[in-house]
Amino acid sequence: MLDQAKHYGVKVRITQRRDLENQLDLAVDAAIREALNSPGRGVLVTRHDHKTFTVELSDEVPQGTITELALP
Repeated sequence: MLDQAKHYGVKVRITQRRDLENQLDLAVDAAIREALNSPGRGVLVTRHDHKTFTVELSDEVPQGTITELALP
């Protein structure tokens, strides 16, 4: 199991297109709250396919920044 102090990540699986924005917003908001408790990392949103996303804190994203990544 991952140490939550070092890794924070949430998988978002979308079943209907109309839910996409709301579910991602909730996940990003939760990640931002977590980032405030463990400064030094930004939020990375990764699209794995049209239904699956991860929202996580990353050392490679500057603090206070949200970066999006689309995997092929």
